[in-house]
Amino acid sequence: MRELPASVGQRLLWLMDHYRGRENSLNEQVLWHLREKCDAEALRVAIERLTERHESLRTTFTVKARQLRQIVNDARPVELRHVDVSAEPDPRRAARDVIAAELRDPIDAAVWPTRATLIQIAADHFVVVLTMHHYVSDDWSNALLQRDLRALYRGETDLPNVDWQYADWSDWHHGVLDGEQRAALSEYWSGHLAGATLPALPEKASVPRSAGEPGWVSCEVTISKEVTAGLRKLAREHRATLFPVMLALFYKVLHELTGQNDLTVASLFANRRPEVRETVGFFVTMVLLRCRVDGDTNLVRQARDAVLNGMRHCDLPLQLLPPGTIEGPGRTDDIMFQLLGSFMTRADMEGEELDDLEAQLERRRFALEFVVVPQGEGLNALVLCDRDRFDPEWARQCVQRYAALAEAVVRQEIKL
Repeated sequence: MRELPASVGQRLLWLMDHYRGRENSLNEQVLWHLREKCDAEALRVAIERLTERHESLRTTFTVKARQLRQIVNDARPVELRHVDVSAEPDPRRAARDVIAAELRDPIDAAVWPTRATLIQIAADHFVVVLTMHHYVSDDWSNALLQRDLRALYRGETDLPNVDWQYADWSDWHHGVLDGEQRAALSEYWSGHLAGATLPALPEKASVPRSAGEPGWVSCEVTISKEVTAGLRKLAREHRATLFPVMLALFYKVLHELTGQNDLTVASLFANRRPEVRETVGFFVTMVLLRCRVDGDTNLVRQARDAVLNGMRHCDLPLQLLPPGTIEGPGRTDDIMFQLLGSFMTRADMEGEELDDLEAQLERRRFALEFVVVPQGEGLNALVLCDRDRFDPEWARQCVQRYAALAEAVVRQEIKL
C-alpha cells in the first residue's frame, strides 16, 4: 500500500462533483454479453487478475488537509455479485434495469473503486457488469478493460505490457505542471483563445417545465451507413480521422443557430502518451477548440488543426487556464462535443452492449452535450441539454439539422 497526491484530473473531477451538488454518480461501466454458459469462478479469477494488472482498480481515495489523495492498495479477493433475472417476464428488460441501477448507485471510492456483477438472463446468456468510480477509469480505459477481461476469462496470457501504472503518470504530470512546460502550455492556450467568446445559444426554455417533468432533454437521430461512409471518405481526403469532420459539422450547426463566425466549444481528449497506452486510469482532459466559419476557409482543415494542436497541448486542462481567458456568459464547459470511440474503439459499443450503455450516454454532466456514437456502419447523433435552459423542440431541431447537413455534405450540396 502506498499513498500519494491525487492526479490533477482526479482533483478537478472531485471539485466539479462537489460544486455541482453530486447530481449523478461518478460511475463508469464496462459491459459484456456472454452468449454461452458462464463459468462464474473463472470470471471471478479473471477480474482478480485484471485488478492485479491495473493498479487503478485497487486505488482508493481520502481527503487530507482539504486535498484529495489516492491510496494504491494490495490486490484482494474479488466479490462477484450474482443476479438471476431469467424467471422474470421480460429478462432483458430486467437485466437493463439492474445495469441502470448499478450505474446510479454511487461507488464509495474511499472504500473500494470497483464492483463486479454477473446477471443471468438465460441458461446460455449472461451479462458481465464491471462498475468503476470515474476517478479510476475513462473511455479509453474502459476499452482496455473490455479487451483484457475477455482475454483473461478465455485463459489468454499474452497481453501487452503496462509500461506505466497510473500513479507513475500522475507523478510525471504533476512535474509537467510544476515545471517550465507549464509556461509554454499557457502561452499556447492564451494565444489560441485570444478574443474568443462562447457561443450565444438560446438560454432559458420558453415554456417552464411542469412539476415532475424530467429536467433533462435527450434527442437522437441516426446517420445512415451510406452517409457515414461518405464522411469517412471526406476525412481521408483531409488526412484526418472522423472526429474533425463531425466537429466541423457541429460548428456549421452552431453558426446557423447563433450567426456567430468565431466559435469555441469544449471537448474531452484521451491525453495518452506512448507510455500509458495500456494503462487504466482517469487521463481524459477537457480542452477548448476554436474555429472560424466563413466562406473562404476550409472548416474540416481548421477543425483538424484545432484537434491536433489541442492534442499537443492537452496536458494543461482548460480548468487551469487563467480567469478571463475566454469571454462570454456561462461556463466554458457548458457546450461539449464528443465522438465516442474516436481514440480507442470499445468492444462494448456495439450490439446489445451499446443498447445497455444508454443510461451512461444520458447522464447529466454539462448544460449542452452533443455526442456522436458509432453504431455498426452508421452513426447516432445525440443532444443532451438542460430542460430549464433549452426547449425540447430546439434540441430536436439542432440534432436533425446536424444529420441533414451531414447528408448535404456527402451529396456535395454544400462544402465544409
